[in-house]
Amino acid sequence: MAIDSAAIHAYEKKQPKRKSELTGNANWGAKFDSFGNKVKWFGYKLHLAVDAASELPMALFVTPAHVNDGDMAPALMKQVAKGTKVKFFMLDAGYDQLKNYEAARKLKAQAIIPMNLRNEKEPPAGMTSSGTPCCSMGFAMTYWGADGDHLKFRCPHATGKVDCPLGMAACSSSNYGMVVKVNTKSDPRRYSSPHRETKRWKELYNERTSVERCNSRLKTHLTADAMHVWGIQKVTTHQYLNAIVLLASALAMARQSKEAAA
Repeated sequence: MAIDSAAIHAYEKKQPKRKSELTGNANWGAKFDSFGNKVKWFGYKLHLAVDAASELPMALFVTPAHVNDGDMAPALMKQVAKGTKVKFFMLDAGYDQLKNYEAARKLKAQAIIPMNLRNEKEPPAGMTSSGTPCCSMGFAMTYWGADGDHLKFRCPHATGKVDCPLGMAACSSSNYGMVVKVNTKSDPRRYSSPHRETKRWKELYNERTSVERCNSRLKTHLTADAMHVWGIQKVTTHQYLNAIVLLASALAMARQSKEAAA
């Protein structure tokens, strides 16, 4: 399941931010686009949870534009989990907050979110920023799979990743090399299963683009960003109608394809 938000421009008279906050309707918002440019608008945010395989919406919320994306993710996860068993939630770095990882864990799922390192000057001692333990020589250890809530890491010299001048003997008397196990529950934000930077983690994160395509369809081919109503209740109804049309269109196309194949 992929989660993200989209900017929705208001069909309302623009007001100062402080006055808008009193009404609970449209407000000023800002976010970075895919090119890193800061975009500002007056209106709302459409928060979507989308099935990565079908690229269809499973849950949505509408908020004033100033509401933080990360604050809405737990509610979207909970809404989706009512009728669907989810293994992974994919979100961008803007959702890198501990509460989002914990919300996914409560639903027995894993949040796949890149770490936002802007406020982290350096990683904890003895590990990389991605949560990989380092050996006594300072080399990043080799990820060797997961066992339940534990991630297993092996000596990088034993796995042929580095040529350590001390070899394996300095750290372990075993031919297998030193092994370190990390409990993902000790820091749900830093530790992920599958482990960050692995091929599987990257494959899962790449599926996050499904929510961007769904947002694009709602805004380009439907009327998600072409409203002629004002007030958050009417705007929410408007967005639900767009989602219903998208779902109905997908069902009609699936039925047509099935009948053609028969």
